[in-house]
Amino acid sequence: MTTKGEVIGLFLSEEIKSNDFYEVIDEIKAQNGIVVLPHPFDEWRHGSFPDESDVKSINSIEILNSRCVKDKYNQNASKFAKKYKLGTTGGSDAHFANEIGHAGIIVETDDIYEAILKNNLQVFGKRSTSLNHVLTKMLKTWKKYF
Repeated sequence: MTTKGEVIGLFLSEEIKSNDFYEVIDEIKAQNGIVVLPHPFDEWRHGSFPDESDVKSINSIEILNSRCVKDKYNQNASKFAKKYKLGTTGGSDAHFANEIGHAGIIVETDDIYEAILKNNLQVFGKRSTSLNHVLTKMLKTWKKYF
């Protein structure tokens, strides 16, 4: 979690210490990692809402997150990626076992790092049920008070 929303760093060997959006990106790149913005336009979760000034800083954005409640969040991410020629990814964002594999990427090479950087992949997936969101909220509330 950063000051501007969530950021994923792939292929890292050291923990990221900062929570400043741009410092986190710099730390990821210093480790030769890949910067991914998950569910960037999701208004209900901690999306990072990228703008044109962020495009040079990021490698890829998630265009299919199975926990996005509204299709428009994934659609907006896809449009943004196409407009700025960004790499794309997809993810389950699984909080429960029944969500594992709901979304992801398919690559036809052993070099996943290069496939993501060159956007040589296929994103697949489906949305999780709303029940999973309800269960997540219940668990967070339970953990807060118990």
